Amino acid sequence: MDSDYELPDVCEKVDYTDGDVMIIDNVRHLEEQYQRLPSQNLIILCCKGRMQLDVNGRTLHFGENEVLFSSPGAMLSGFMFSADFDCKILCLSNRIIQELLHLNIETWNRAVYVHRMNIVRLPDEEVTQFSLYYALIRHKMMQKEERQYSRETMQAIIRALLFDLCTVLESYSDVGSPDVRPTFGRVLFDRFLSLLAAQAIKRRPVGFYADKLSISPKYLTMVCQQYSDKAASEWINQYVVEDVRHALKSTTLTIKEISDSLGFVNISHFGSYVRRHFGMSPSKVREEAS
Repeated sequence: MDSDYELPDVCEKVDYTDGDVMIIDNVRHLEEQYQRLPSQNLIILCCKGRMQLDVNGRTLHFGENEVLFSSPGAMLSGFMFSADFDCKILCLSNRIIQELLHLNIETWNRAVYVHRMNIVRLPDEEVTQFSLYYALIRHKMMQKEERQYSRETMQAIIRALLFDLCTVLESYSDVGSPDVRPTFGRVLFDRFLSLLAAQAIKRRPVGFYADKLSISPKYLTMVCQQYSDKAASEWINQYVVEDVRHALKSTTLTIKEISDSLGFVNISHFGSYVRRHFGMSPSKVREEAS
């Protein structure tokens, strides 16, 4: 063990969580806290000091002005920190990232799942900007007074943060990482995500996408599982759910028009799908957005 690292004996509490968003300040026993976050995307900005951890068995080190990204389902362990370590941690559910990025979700997915960008160095200006976003998100979360449009305001702040992070991720994607080899499986997974995002009607069998990629459905599922710990059917469903959410909340199309445009057999089938995934009827989902 590197003598510059230590295992601190202070476990800070989670500062705020609402199910989709969690913020944590100056966490020391992050490994212990991580057990609460199996379905969260972890975004950690190192403000000072250094940190070491294992991501899916690969040891990573990151320090001041670097951001670590971790997707849901990643195996994180071996957390070690320098004595002066300080960080800001934002945890976001897949649902809120998908909802807020919507048509731009492919940039996020490609960076996190295809290029496996676990650590990115931010320019000073971006570090300042991230810290300001974080402070504003924290401030809004801690407000006890219920305000009109508070949900919309919070989502606008997080959306802006995500788009700025995507800009950084895109610049790194263009340059490429020497640690990432473009294996055939990774290329296929990348092509699958692009193909899926480009479909107006995404609710199709795995075989539809496999045929487009000239591979078997079983192989496509294996590739998706290997590079994202999610089956191809789960990816398809994730994108369909977000298309449904966006259409109900952000368009003036009738429910029947939405059902038809997204490829459902009939409005009854669409209603059953929405109730299964949202816990309420399509009209109720729409009402909640108004």
